[in-house]
Amino acid sequence: MNRVLSNFLYQAVFQVVRIVIPIITIPIVSNAIGPRGIGIYNYTNSITQYFILFAGLGMGLYGNREVAIHQDNKEELSRIFWELESFSSICSICMLIIYLLLSVFLSNSIYLLVQGMSILAVMFDISWFFMGIEKFRYISLTNLVVQICTLLLIVMCIKNANDTLLYVIIQAGGTLAMALIMWVFIIGKVDIISVKIKNVFGHFKSIVTFFIPQISIVIYTNLNKTILGLLSGAKAVGYFSNGLQISNVTIVFISTLDTVLLPKMSKLFFNHDKKQMMIILNKSLHLQLFFSIPIAGGLCIISDKLVPWFFGNKFLYLEFIIPFLSLLIIIIPMGMSISRQYLLPIGHIKEYNLSVMAGAAISIILNFTMIPWIGIWGAVVGSIVSELFVTITRVKGFMKETAFRYDSKKIMVYVFSTIIMMIFLKITTNTLPASLLTNLIQIVLGMIVYFALTNVLGEKLIINILKIIIKNGFHT
Repeated sequence: MNRVLSNFLYQAVFQVVRIVIPIITIPIVSNAIGPRGIGIYNYTNSITQYFILFAGLGMGLYGNREVAIHQDNKEELSRIFWELESFSSICSICMLIIYLLLSVFLSNSIYLLVQGMSILAVMFDISWFFMGIEKFRYISLTNLVVQICTLLLIVMCIKNANDTLLYVIIQAGGTLAMALIMWVFIIGKVDIISVKIKNVFGHFKSIVTFFIPQISIVIYTNLNKTILGLLSGAKAVGYFSNGLQISNVTIVFISTLDTVLLPKMSKLFFNHDKKQMMIILNKSLHLQLFFSIPIAGGLCIISDKLVPWFFGNKFLYLEFIIPFLSLLIIIIPMGMSISRQYLLPIGHIKEYNLSVMAGAAISIILNFTMIPWIGIWGAVVGSIVSELFVTITRVKGFMKETAFRYDSKKIMVYVFSTIIMMIFLKITTNTLPASLLTNLIQIVLGMIVYFALTNVLGEKLIINILKIIIKNGFHT
């Protein structure tokens, strides 16, 4: 368990940085390039994501799982690595060529061409290998360095709307840099061996199995931006993207535990230790809700004090959007945990695929019918409903197949404590001005009230976590 805790802390530190950096860059970028600039970046990025999808296929999840299973045999590990990396390179090069040819004929072509660096990055991305061998510190440290460099470039270079292209270059270049740097750490982990082309493409069927849900995921998380950009323009995409981003930074942090536990759960299942899997799942799923419920409630309450100073006066409309999108902070991690900690490790890809395919179908229907009718609110409703359906499907299937049950008493404590916290914050900070200081005060007060209430009501998770950290230390 020490290794899991250590990996979680490495990932958590990186995710904290990923939260802190947007807090610095979003105000700078939003005020500099405005809703239209933000919209151009996210709209062109949404198109690029479709090609990134086909370049990577299902490599992230499949590679992670295969490496985790073979990590104790260096010869097999080396073979798996080079076969999968060769397959990834072939797919990436093919997609990049097609993408570059098409970009020339589309609007915003210069932005699309620059975004092509993100497709090239897929070819060099071997983060799945380090996740599989549970060496998360390499990923965390690499991302940390690149994120800080990206931050410095944005602070120094992004000044006005004319810098939109430069902003795209910095973001796409950072993605490519992260992938390239990871190769420094592969030395000594695998042997350089030749692989047969037959064996390389022998993984095709299995990879495609993991790829099918990836298509669906990109559709129901990305299609809304594409349609919104086509029908409502870049500004609407700018509002919607910034609203999503503030929720996503917390979702990434909450979901850190899933990333850490996927290889461990895969190995436990491979060793037929399903009992231990369920013990870990029970703890992790409730731990996740312990954090996601108050964070969602807190974001909903502080949004009116956050938007004016954080995004700028050009984005005041986000005050109405963020409270609704904050629901995703609870919905998405819940479904993600069940898939990454249970469905994928035990090989239940069919159930996983069905849930995301259904979510994609709902997203397509809602986006095409509602965005032309109510614009940005159609994208908001589409995102919430499709994600909710995916999560409910996974939860129901998981509970039907196993003896797992959510502890309703624990969840009621989390919800009750969150409601009291929200009421307290509304009463005590309602008259304060919209500023960074006000938000910091709200966050500190909210944490104190929530942790105190949950502790009094018998949920001593924070105290127990601190005891484990003190007892076990940070050893790998």
